[in-house]
Amino acid sequence: MQWTPGAEALLKRVPFFVRKRVRKEVEAWISAQGKDLVTEEDFLRARETLRGKAAEAREGWSVEACFGGSGCENALTDSRDLLNKVEEILREADLTSFLRERVGGPLKHHHQFRVAFSECPNACSRIHIADFAVHGRILLEIEPGLCSFCESCLEVCEEEAVRLTEAGPLVDEERCVACGACTRICPTGALREAQRGYRVLVGGKLGRRPRLATELVPFTDAEGVLRALKSVLALYRAENRRGERLGAIIERMGWEEFRKRALLEK
Repeated sequence: MQWTPGAEALLKRVPFFVRKRVRKEVEAWISAQGKDLVTEEDFLRARETLRGKAAEAREGWSVEACFGGSGCENALTDSRDLLNKVEEILREADLTSFLRERVGGPLKHHHQFRVAFSECPNACSRIHIADFAVHGRILLEIEPGLCSFCESCLEVCEEEAVRLTEAGPLVDEERCVACGACTRICPTGALREAQRGYRVLVGGKLGRRPRLATELVPFTDAEGVLRALKSVLALYRAENRRGERLGAIIERMGWEEFRKRALLEK
């Protein structure tokens, strides 16, 4: 299906989180009219006909992932198998029926429980605004005595998290994003990768009261991610009142109470 520049410009005004859905709905409507070109006039007519439907969500959950697992040079993890298992858990949780009952009407996209995967610290999949986020990272191991003081780690660290002392390298854990760049360039193994895995973030959202996701689990493996998801979903269902996002529930409960219950319920 072809779009005129004017129609494409109108589509860009649609909120990004429903834009793909709107495109599909408009193209289906235009195709039913026997046309293969979307003009500005066609877009406006389709929008009037489909108004309201594009904002509705078919499912009570969504999963977004970057393409890191399929060959991105920055990827630290390959979560394609894990993503399938996460989707299976979400389907079994039947969040669609649950949220429809809580909302008391049609589901909108802002009601969805959103999961996002990022295979590296670049976080192309917007993990910081997801209800449940899975973030690929490395576990760094330091052996200062092996350092040759070549300063390669200083040059490659974008966060300036590494500094050299007389004893060797030190890493500022607050600044480090666990990207592994220093371990790949270190010629002696003073900075090396001990393990690859994930951290889990929860409670991110946009809207009228935006909230960045908070770290729940700093480092775990794929099975740990699945356990954390089941625990968070159980707490989400228990505390959800009107179909609100997880971030709103966390703010109502308080982070420490939420964290305590989420970790205990794993």
